Amino acid sequence: MPKVTIIQRIVPHYRVSFFRLLQRYLTDHGIDFQLVYGQEYPGTVPESVVIDAPWVVRITNRYVQGPGGMFVWQPVWSHLKDSNLVIVEQASAYLFNYILQLGRRMGIRKVAFWGQGINVRAKNPRSIPEQLKSLLLNHVDWWFAYTTHTFNIVKANGFPTDRITVVQNAIDNDQFRGAIESVTANDVHELKTLLGIDSGPVGLYCGAFIPPKRIDFLLEAVSLLKQRFPGLHVILIGSGPEEEKGHRAASRYPWIHYVGAKFDAERAVYFKASDVLLQPGTVGLVSVDSFVAGVPLYTTNLESHGPEITFIQNKVNGWITENNLMAYVDSVSEYFQSRERQEALKNGCQASAVLYTLDSMANRFSEGIVRCLSRT
Repeated sequence: MPKVTIIQRIVPHYRVSFFRLLQRYLTDHGIDFQLVYGQEYPGTVPESVVIDAPWVVRITNRYVQGPGGMFVWQPVWSHLKDSNLVIVEQASAYLFNYILQLGRRMGIRKVAFWGQGINVRAKNPRSIPEQLKSLLLNHVDWWFAYTTHTFNIVKANGFPTDRITVVQNAIDNDQFRGAIESVTANDVHELKTLLGIDSGPVGLYCGAFIPPKRIDFLLEAVSLLKQRFPGLHVILIGSGPEEEKGHRAASRYPWIHYVGAKFDAERAVYFKASDVLLQPGTVGLVSVDSFVAGVPLYTTNLESHGPEITFIQNKVNGWITENNLMAYVDSVSEYFQSRERQEALKNGCQASAVLYTLDSMANRFSEGIVRCLSRT
């Protein structure tokens, strides 16, 4: 039986269901699956979770500060002896990747990348790590591209398109979808009563409290929106190094409600109580949450978005404004004032919700593995 191993630096809570589903699909194809992963750097998010399964191996990552930034050593060699294919994250800071690529050139085993193609958050795209990443992009047997945007990046670098699988990155939203559907009008009424929300619009932020999410921009924007819409309330969901900004804003303004981290189904009532997702910083898989909940997402046209930003069809299932405060505030204001726009975007969300599912992602991923293993 052929064996495939996926190596991850960490496994956050939103990836667990994907790996469980992928393992089942690969078993159906007669392929043995192994997941090897470690822990996050202390004090960072997202955190790695514990997965209790016989096909999972937990290692201890070593983080090393180098002249070009933080590097990671993943002690995985002893776990790869019988693996025919090893799939790794495309990251120049992961030192074991270089050993794997050297082994591939020696014919030891096949290697595949899973990633974005480029680091959209790189401070210096011309830095040595980023140039090295680009140089090695083609030196694998297969590519598992996050989205069609990644596909285009890899294709433009000269990698054969018949060895690229577009997985359409997704998360397990079945539980979230079920929770959304089970939230009643009374549930929403009780939450609004608890938070002191009357009949005004409700904005929601859901994500990590880290610099790329632009929490300061968000708080400035909602302050300006409050001047235009006195009944506005804003709910902040999430945690992270900058969560104190959420605490301070909520303690200062009674119309801002910081509720901390919420996961899976417990987020549902907050989404149902909200009219719009306010995500002016980098957008990733929250776009899929927006579709499932039917709550349109408003963001800005940053270059540092995650690849999932391509799921947002501007002015169809979400809104991408110019990257300045007043453009963002004006666009959200127009949304609040236009029932027609609200209904159009919500309909777009509902239509998109069926396109980006975990089952489809796992199926595409497993089919790509089968095709890679079958190549001679």
